[in-house]
Amino acid sequence: MITARENILMAYHHKEPYWVPSQVLDQNTCLPSCVPEGPQGFGVSTDVFGVSWTFEKGMEGPMVTIGTQLIEDICEWRDVLKIPDPKTYDWEGGAAKDTANWDRVNKISSVIIVDGLFEQLHAMTGIEDALCYLLSEEEDTYDLLEAITDYRIEEIKLIAKYYKPDKIQMHDDYGSNDRMFMSKATWQKMIKPHLKRIVDTVHAEGMLYEHHSCGYIAPLIEEFIELGFDGLNPLQLTNDPHALKQKYAKDLCFVGGFDNQNVLDRQGATYQERYDEIKYRVELMAPGGSWVAHPTMIDPTISQPLIDVLYEYNQPLWEKVGYIPPEKPGALKKTVYAASDESSASGNK
Repeated sequence: MITARENILMAYHHKEPYWVPSQVLDQNTCLPSCVPEGPQGFGVSTDVFGVSWTFEKGMEGPMVTIGTQLIEDICEWRDVLKIPDPKTYDWEGGAAKDTANWDRVNKISSVIIVDGLFEQLHAMTGIEDALCYLLSEEEDTYDLLEAITDYRIEEIKLIAKYYKPDKIQMHDDYGSNDRMFMSKATWQKMIKPHLKRIVDTVHAEGMLYEHHSCGYIAPLIEEFIELGFDGLNPLQLTNDPHALKQKYAKDLCFVGGFDNQNVLDRQGATYQERYDEIKYRVELMAPGGSWVAHPTMIDPTISQPLIDVLYEYNQPLWEKVGYIPPEKPGALKKTVYAASDESSASGNK
């Protein structure tokens, strides 16, 4: 009998699964707790790169501390930045803790790398300067991106060795709500060559590569396919995800495509509003496969209407293939990001 793990992998291999898969139900996910990047819990903290972060309870996400800037002149980055050695992290201990409850028989596993190339760059320089440097100081900026890539590649190899996940998910946003942060030509010249090395490393280590990129990124879809992306999320509506899936499903697994901004993550949204939105997108996006029903969630209570819709939609599909699903779970109490941050915060007390 087919397992939920085999079923979701069909989607990532651009096939039509027997039922609609979801990361909430069919995937174990973590941020590696041994990696001292980003915020080190609630409050103000400095990470391993030297970037100062502020993350207070109630914030939707951490921000670089106002008034701080690690690199003030990109031409002097070599004098300011000390690239850490990821081999010094406690990978064995971190993996033992983070994967202790993983179900490798029935679910796929995914490790998240939060800051990709552009995000790591502008965390160090500020986003305005980062965008200027991509145009005005190409050589030094390219060299810094190459150094970040070298670090990420070593990190990916260590994740593969100790966590042994099915998938790496890396975050790197390239667009605002209605346009890209940079021209396609600039992305091709400054980001793409380094990203290719990362994707190639992930594949060489026997893992799938999923990319998280918020905002308007539709002009880059064929670039992503050329690089070998296996999955792409969250596919905000500004990209017309249904049209993209109709055109590119044979080459790329689409993960998401929900209306988070106007419905799912809208403050005060009701259960019924969320249920109706999720049901509509499942019915629209599922046919033909190469799709995973996962809305990226700031508010973990979104998971309840998602689970309810999936159990209702999938019931006849499960019966058709003789699959007996586990008992329907309740809503998530927290997202993987909140769990990681709260764990870090408690560890700092």
